[in-house]
Amino acid sequence: MTPRKLIAALASAALLVSPATAPAQSGGALPMPPPPAGGKPAQTAAPAPAAGKPAADAAGKPAAEAEAKPAEGAAPAAAAEAAPPAPQKVDPAIFDQALKDYFDGDPRAAAGPLYAWLQQAPKTDENYAWGQYFLARSLIDLGLTHAGASYLARIARERSNPNVLPRALDTLKQLTDRPHDDVMIDEQVFGALDLGFLPEETGAYAHYQQGLVDLRVGNERWANTHFAKLSETSPEASHAKFALLVTRLKSVKEPSDELITDFLGLSKDEKLTREARNEAALAVARLRYERKDYTGALEAYNLVKLPELDPGRASLYLEEAWTRYKLGELRASLGILTTLDAPSFRDEFLPDKYLLRALIYRDLCHYLPAKRAAKELTRRFADSLEAVRNREDLTEDARLRRAANAHGGTQRAARFVETLDLEGERLGRYAGSFGDRLFAHLTKLYDLSRAEAVRIHQERLAEAVRQEADTLLRAAEQVRLMEYEVGLKLYERVKKGAKVVAPEDEQDLSPTNVAFRFGGEYWNDELKSYRVRIESRCIEETP
Repeated sequence: MTPRKLIAALASAALLVSPATAPAQSGGALPMPPPPAGGKPAQTAAPAPAAGKPAADAAGKPAAEAEAKPAEGAAPAAAAEAAPPAPQKVDPAIFDQALKDYFDGDPRAAAGPLYAWLQQAPKTDENYAWGQYFLARSLIDLGLTHAGASYLARIARERSNPNVLPRALDTLKQLTDRPHDDVMIDEQVFGALDLGFLPEETGAYAHYQQGLVDLRVGNERWANTHFAKLSETSPEASHAKFALLVTRLKSVKEPSDELITDFLGLSKDEKLTREARNEAALAVARLRYERKDYTGALEAYNLVKLPELDPGRASLYLEEAWTRYKLGELRASLGILTTLDAPSFRDEFLPDKYLLRALIYRDLCHYLPAKRAAKELTRRFADSLEAVRNREDLTEDARLRRAANAHGGTQRAARFVETLDLEGERLGRYAGSFGDRLFAHLTKLYDLSRAEAVRIHQERLAEAVRQEADTLLRAAEQVRLMEYEVGLKLYERVKKGAKVVAPEDEQDLSPTNVAFRFGGEYWNDELKSYRVRIESRCIEETP
């Protein structure tokens, strides 16, 4: 594992983890907004003219006669200077009925009227922000989370009602646990908030996000200003510390013991999510591996806790296999490589797996299996290697594209595009109940959002695919050197007096252990315990 790969993996992990969000509140627990000001009934519209009679103007004259006179002598400018018609009064019953439908558990019936009311009501109406909020909650309850988030983001930017703003921010915070628009929510809302008026919990998350924005642009001093305002007992403080450690790791050539100790402390911090603790433990293992502390690295890999019966991460198994190889545990390393042949990992992009298997067979002097393992890499990745050599568009290569979409910012962008596609299909179910205006508005919203999300994903994909191609080319080059070395060993003469190296003594199984011969079946609870019994064929030369 190269230092560049190590820093890239840790930086990706720092951006991936996010503080645990509070459980979503039920719609019925929210208080009703205040009734419209004045409590007066809406003005009734003027009656329509009777059939067969022309409509009369304000003076009681027929409309045709009233229109004829300005045309005869009045200047055209007089008509242009006429006062605009007064805005119509919106019936508050529309808003009240939509609100009742929402609290009765029918967000589909509430969404259309709420949108119609917002289109007619002035933005100065005291219930305008409440209308945006309940429209957003209705859309979120219907599975249209991006559309709901767009209305919540409007509330956060406009800040017209201080009673609605904290609820909108709290709901937005809950949505950050799903694939979401990073720019709209993290940067434009939480990254640009005035933090003086926010509740403590929402303010802590905003401080954390603003600190991350400062770290991304390389301003650690400003980031520390935000992070210093976080409570030491809050999850955000632990996540902020992890982000700071990853940032400092980029600027040092040799990680210090203190830096590794800080990562180790975060791996045991219960305020973090399990995923964040695992990332911290992986950071410790990778840093110790780079320092050639392979025993310490193996201990750190054992700190990673996965859910029961979870197949695990292929990259984690491969890193542990390399660590055991460096420790001289060749059979244990080969057993982990057997794990990576399980169906759960067959689509994983792991060119180093074939290189490591070839190295183990070579060290045990099984030269023909080593040669076959080396050739397996070039055979399996032949199409991708050919695309690289021909300078084709690598984003069109299915294997490289899948590998690039498997981690980091590219993975988040791909998931957001998938979310927009899913919600766009879901929107079609509500075409009849939403009404033409709301349905057309949401269709346009999802079309524009998806176009921008695809653009961002393509930008990240192009860079990520290039990195994966570099990894593949390096592995292929090492495999070619391996084939040449093994070819020399096959035809090497054995000197007189040489003898076979004595086999290693294998430890007997304890009474609590049971061993079974592998029959080609993979079970998730056995993936970590495969061991290969293989004898060394190496010859020891006498002096």
